[in-house]
Amino acid sequence: MFTINYGQQVWGSIDINTPISIISSNNEFTFAIDGKTYTLTIPVGTYKTVREQHSSELVSILNTLANDVNAPVVFKLGGMHYDQKYNVVVIEHNDKSTGHVIDGFGGTAKDLIFGETKFNLSPRD
Repeated sequence: MFTINYGQQVWGSIDINTPISIISSNNEFTFAIDGKTYTLTIPVGTYKTVREQHSSELVSILNTLANDVNAPVVFKLGGMHYDQKYNVVVIEHNDKSTGHVIDGFGGTAKDLIFGETKFNLSPRD
């Protein structure tokens, strides 16, 4: 018997290794899960990601905000390697037993923190 370790995941395309500056005109990120839309308002500030430590202030605040609106997801830091190593935002559904539709990405922060969907992965071990 195998264990499913990962829920439905959607990986963004934007490299967040450089500091991300959020201001009041680029602080909303929206997404939908199974048709229900969630809006996260990111506090103004500069968020750092340290690839070598696999840590991200941006991912941390996104998790806090998602928890505040009861979104059934966790944000993670995903590692990519296309000619260079870089990190992207990954959204993973908490339910590991079945697939979910995670889409509808938008808001003024979308192109700054997420970009386009690079991967959309079903639950897996």
